[in-house]
Amino acid sequence: MARRAVLPLALLALFLAPAFVPAAPRTAPDAPGAVSAAAAGAVPLLLMAEPAMAEDYMMPPSWPFVLVFVAAASALLVVGNFIFPGKR
Repeated sequence: MARRAVLPLALLALFLAPAFVPAAPRTAPDAPGAVSAAAAGAVPLLLMAEPAMAEDYMMPPSWPFVLVFVAAASALLVVGNFIFPGKR
């Protein structure tokens, strides 16, 4: 009998719980110039930022990797079709 009373009490607590939570205090809005001043101070830092070892590192060409990937994927599909040909 006690189990039947748990569900209605849980639902009642779910809807009544926000009534006992105090409201958030009102604060004065921030000055509009504060955000723009922070953004203006961050812009020069972002413009001066440079990745580490940007001058020394040469990226290898990517076409060999693409070629090997396409060849391996095609070979796997072809070999799979030979092993499991399906119904004809």
